[in-house]
Amino acid sequence: MEARAQSPEESGAATPGNFPDTLKSVHDTLAIEEVQVNTGYQRMPKERATGSFVFVDSALLNRSVSTDIISRLKGVAPSLLFDERAGGEPKLSIRGRSTIFANADPLIVVDNFPYEGDLRNINPNDVESVSILRDAAAASLWGVRAGNGVIVISTKKGRANQPTQISVNGNLTFGTKPNLFYLPQISSADLVDVEEFLYQQGYYRAKLDDHVAYPVVSLVAELLDDPMISESEKLIRLESLKGSDLRDDLANYFYHPSIKQQYALAIRGGSERHQYNLSGGFDKNRSERVGNKDDRVNLSAQQTLQPIRNLTIENGIFYSYSQARLNNALQDIRNSAPYTRLIDDQGNHLPVARNHRLSFAEAAEGMGLLDWRYIPLDELRFADQQRNTQHFRIDNRIDYTWFSGFRTSILYQYQRQESPSSSLFSEDTYFTRNLINMFSVVGSNGVMHNLPKGAYLAQGFQRLSAHSGRFQLDYQLEKDQHTLTLLAGMELRQARGAGSSQILYGFDPATGLAQPVNHDSLFRQYPTGSWSTIPSANSISATVDRFRSYYFNGAYSLMRRYAFSLSARIDQSNLFGVRANQRSIPLWSAGMKWDVARENFYAVSWLPRLGVRVTYGYNGNIDNTVTAYTTARYQLESATGLTYASINSLPNADLRGERMAQLNLGIDFGVSENVLTGSVDFYKKWGTDLLGFGPLEPTTGTTRFKGNLANMQGRGLDVELTVRPVRSRVQWSSTLMASFTTDKITRYEVLPSNISLYFGDGSLTGGGFTPTTGKPLFSVYSYPWAGLDSETGAPLGYVNGVPSSNYVAISQTATIDSLQYHGRATPSWFGAFRNTVSFKDFSLSFNITYKLGYYFRRSSIRYDYLYASQDGHADYASRWQQPGDERKTNVPARIYPLVAGSDNFYSNASILVEKGDHIRFQDIQFSYVLPTKPVQRMGLSQLRVYLYANNIGVLWRANKHGIDPDYAGDVLPQPRSFSVGLSAQF
Repeated sequence: MEARAQSPEESGAATPGNFPDTLKSVHDTLAIEEVQVNTGYQRMPKERATGSFVFVDSALLNRSVSTDIISRLKGVAPSLLFDERAGGEPKLSIRGRSTIFANADPLIVVDNFPYEGDLRNINPNDVESVSILRDAAAASLWGVRAGNGVIVISTKKGRANQPTQISVNGNLTFGTKPNLFYLPQISSADLVDVEEFLYQQGYYRAKLDDHVAYPVVSLVAELLDDPMISESEKLIRLESLKGSDLRDDLANYFYHPSIKQQYALAIRGGSERHQYNLSGGFDKNRSERVGNKDDRVNLSAQQTLQPIRNLTIENGIFYSYSQARLNNALQDIRNSAPYTRLIDDQGNHLPVARNHRLSFAEAAEGMGLLDWRYIPLDELRFADQQRNTQHFRIDNRIDYTWFSGFRTSILYQYQRQESPSSSLFSEDTYFTRNLINMFSVVGSNGVMHNLPKGAYLAQGFQRLSAHSGRFQLDYQLEKDQHTLTLLAGMELRQARGAGSSQILYGFDPATGLAQPVNHDSLFRQYPTGSWSTIPSANSISATVDRFRSYYFNGAYSLMRRYAFSLSARIDQSNLFGVRANQRSIPLWSAGMKWDVARENFYAVSWLPRLGVRVTYGYNGNIDNTVTAYTTARYQLESATGLTYASINSLPNADLRGERMAQLNLGIDFGVSENVLTGSVDFYKKWGTDLLGFGPLEPTTGTTRFKGNLANMQGRGLDVELTVRPVRSRVQWSSTLMASFTTDKITRYEVLPSNISLYFGDGSLTGGGFTPTTGKPLFSVYSYPWAGLDSETGAPLGYVNGVPSSNYVAISQTATIDSLQYHGRATPSWFGAFRNTVSFKDFSLSFNITYKLGYYFRRSSIRYDYLYASQDGHADYASRWQQPGDERKTNVPARIYPLVAGSDNFYSNASILVEKGDHIRFQDIQFSYVLPTKPVQRMGLSQLRVYLYANNIGVLWRANKHGIDPDYAGDVLPQPRSFSVGLSAQF
């Protein structure tokens, strides 16, 4: 469902491309009479809509500055949770989780049809409004893909009898470097001390004596073991290492401030019979990581024609092309020892040990091999990795009105996206040199290379094409105090995906030629002596999904007081069961709305708006990874060249789509003169036929299968309040959004095979779920903590209720009932508090967001990681060192040799679980509309300047360790950014 109000041009909203004579609509408010609901199938006044939805107009969207549309919804849309804890693209959810293993993402609809491409293709300057459909009545017409909610994006169009308007908008955003010291890393001084201790214990002796593979050894150990260096010189060098910090070099050479440029041009207007909208956009972004950047070009053209009476034709063409370069080599060096130096005092780039000891790498060229040294700062100049994306969309619509109230519509949309990618590693890169050397034969007669010299080129290609068509009948009757609206239609949709990849060796970019290699034979790798085939990633893949749907929707309104709605939809797909009756999923919803304030008996003058809504119905969900038939992937066995097939999913003739029932109870209200307006929605969800794993007879070749075997429930509350305490020359508007959501598994048949599976956080990884009946899908469990041993500093748990350091027994005797359950891993409560103050042509807006009612597991020292890979935590400095320390610290002692299970127990103990509650100062915006007369002398009709700051910082957090719960793992918080923009209208 989409809500539509007056356009910014009509309402006078102050947006980057449109300017008001006053700033009334900067408060992001809309009079209720102006709002229309657009489900993607029909438009109707909001007063007749029974469903629950969120409407974000262009004024609110343009309040923030970004190159993508989704990030502009952060903190301004109730019920929509952004989860950025894992880094990368945020995970979105509407009203919590509605599935276990199926697709959990909301359905994205752009201009009436599901959007199949990359959302980063969409130019946010082309978007007129975004609506979020929350309950069954709002989303039911979208059927089997609407179980996770629907986000409807509507693009801007020309309007009838509108003079030609030219709008331009440009902004520049500067981002600070990320704070590399946010992650609590062991100090270089402590690491040197640890490695001195390990050397004295003989921990490195086996590696130091390995003169075949020459494995990487701690630099401290190599230094201490070198008989050619005097003891005094060793002390000097060790002290130098203690004073070095890799993060300083990374911040200086691998990071720089990000710069993002955005430019947009729009031309729109229309006559009585022809309306048009032309737009173009260019984005040029330099990442905070040196070598990474992306550019994007957007073009669109839309028109609406009325060639004859009763006939309307709409056409739209959208094109997007983006190019991303990902040449930062940070991932290869960021986990090196903290004392690693990348550049010396004279500015020389330093080699770092990788794969083999530095002494071995430095001698490689003398043996006839390629230079085997890894010099991180040189790698920034050599790699050439890029990903291009081209997206093309065509929209067509024909409406014909046969007689008053009766209309037929034919809609068609075509989408095509192509994404070629390439990773070119020249012979100068360590990656290629290492690969060539590994597959070389070193003998008395010299070196023979089994891989040709030249570049390594990995290519990939992904193509997506989608056809969507719709035929619809609409009928509307308005008579006296009765309004009847009916629609029925049929949809067809097909989405095809195709992909391929290949690797070329000995590639010459100048000629485009590569050299053949032997992928079939086994080669002995140098110097390890292990055997392997030459890597090959040649593959071809293809998918096709087909859907056919029939739908109906009816709405009846009486005296503008009572509204009733009923909808039904049947979805058919090639994914569902073999039997015909299981290839269809019937879904329906019903709702009613009562405008209490319009009743004759209603006499509450201070509350002129009061309405209640009730809806109930079913939405659905699907999982493309399972079908009714056996699916397999064909592969070649590298050693024999024989073809084999690996089973992806077992046949399931009874497979059905998931079903989610939802009850929604809502209240809308408004105090006199809209001083206070708001809505409160309570909902409850019942998920049935959810996909889950069940036990299977082992003689079938596996012990479990995936089918419709699980159920879950959810409930929640959505509150939105807007207060306008000052409405004079100074205008002040405050909006509070609060969303509560929770869920629990009510049926699941398979228990985890190992107690340790309860400690993973599937909400972060997207996998490894451990559904447990009676608990939320994403829950935080831990071993109960019994403190530290007063004599040894070892961590203590419980065995049969008694404190113990027998970690094997702790693990083997633990059950789900003996673990400590803390609560949800995702917020129960989240929302925002947004304030906007305006005076004359000035406007100031700031937004505070919050997340409450959840837990996370913080990291701490693991001695197994510290010893094996120099991966140490700053908590090492607070470790237990002598009896009595257990009263002031909970960090275990350094014990050598390692005690099996100690680190696993401590990492999953309750002492490391923290509350995730926090309040964040998300952003602030300031804008100024220049006076009309001087602007008109410049040939403009409007001119606006705006400033914006984002990711300002955490105001309060429940944990006492300085951890930002949105970035609690090995993820750096988003840096602050500052934008300045100028927009004008001709």
